[in-house]
Amino acid sequence: MQPQNALCINEPTVASVGRDRRACLWLGAALLLLSSGCTELRGRRRVREGNRLYREGRYAEAVTAYEQAESLIPNFWLLWLNKGLTCRQIMIPGSRQSTSQQAANCALRAFDRLRQLRPSDPRGEALYVQTLFDDDRFQLLADLYQARLRANPTDLMAMNGLIQVYTRWNRLEEALQWYQRRAAVASHDAEAQYAVAVFLWSQLFQKGGGPEMSGFDPRPDPSKPKEKKIPPPPALGDITGTQRVRLAELGLAYVDRALKLRPHYPEALVYGSLLERQKAIALFSDPQRYQASIDAAEKWRRQAEAMR
Repeated sequence: MQPQNALCINEPTVASVGRDRRACLWLGAALLLLSSGCTELRGRRRVREGNRLYREGRYAEAVTAYEQAESLIPNFWLLWLNKGLTCRQIMIPGSRQSTSQQAANCALRAFDRLRQLRPSDPRGEALYVQTLFDDDRFQLLADLYQARLRANPTDLMAMNGLIQVYTRWNRLEEALQWYQRRAAVASHDAEAQYAVAVFLWSQLFQKGGGPEMSGFDPRPDPSKPKEKKIPPPPALGDITGTQRVRLAELGLAYVDRALKLRPHYPEALVYGSLLERQKAIALFSDPQRYQASIDAAEKWRRQAEAMR
């Protein structure tokens, strides 16, 4: 006959229950850690595979390997850096082809994730912005820099960004506005004033002020005083007439500002001469004004030489 308490012999005591629970918890934690470690190991293995494929120039396959790693180690920042760089290799800057557009989107998503994971790493932001530029996503870039300026209206780096955006976008007036805005913010910086003049000269040179046009002299040939000279015809998109005069004179005003801040500035004097010559191109039909502009250009040139 069994003792009355025989059914309790195999019943766990309070102490043993506690030990069993702790053991189960430790075992569960160990299994979770092991599973996590295995997941990370598999993820890193896929990243290494992607790196190998990248080195072999097999970029599409490398992107696939990185994508397989994403669900395993989504917070591994190096995965996103490598994936973004690989997608950039597939891009064709400025191309509207679907493959290039998909690659650009891939790179932008990767670099955006890198920015989130490592906000202190400058590569994420720099590569994100560079990809926008390479894919001609000018409106997104303009919005990005405008947002920075709303937060800090004197952010010179954001102004520089807008200058680059609108210049590459071939939007002269907007680019000029931001050059002038930067010059106003940096009103005591001679180089900021000089930069406006250089920009205006470059636009005038590229749009109707090249060697053929600037080399033309409308003044009568002394050996053929009655022969009328015909200037080269302007091309589509050239800056001509009153607009050319206005922009050249604006550039000269900024040369003057630069020289007031830095009297010994031979580079500014050189651009004074160059801008006067660009202005003269608009004055072929007005001999007196043309001659005055050429004389002023020569005066600027002599001053620059004397200063050097």
